[in-house]
Amino acid sequence: MNTADMKDMLTKMGGQRGQAGGMDAICKLFGASNLQGMMATLQSKGLGREVKSWVSNGQNTQVTGADIKKAADPAALRAMANEQGMSPDEMCGHIAKILPHVIDEATPDGMVPQQGAHAMKDGAMKDGAMKDGAMKGKDAMNKGRDAMKNMAKK
Repeated sequence: MNTADMKDMLTKMGGQRGQAGGMDAICKLFGASNLQGMMATLQSKGLGREVKSWVSNGQNTQVTGADIKKAADPAALRAMANEQGMSPDEMCGHIAKILPHVIDEATPDGMVPQQGAHAMKDGAMKDGAMKDGAMKGKDAMNKGRDAMKNMAKK
């Protein structure tokens, strides 16, 4: 799936809120409020190896619609499918296609940025938006770690 198709799917799912709304809808599908929560849910539902491949810098392991259906909240899935005019199975098929790419895009350099969900809300999928957010988070972590080291020396 190319980036344009993925953006279109997220925008359609997000309605008036666009891609950010689509990302929120996908998170809610798994009973989560953000990217980290969604990934934790997927891992707890037996998709840990797949999620790890999406976050890492290597090849993304694909999932099936059946995998998504097992991990999704059934009521949220029915609601999302109804909103999109699809069957739950069709919806799961679409999510299975875009989810590896969405998480891959949201985790630059093989790391989950602390503000990953916020970056998605602020216009994710713009080239570099996630990477810039991750670098800011990494810089903040480094500054905090350095401050703690200095405090320990005193």
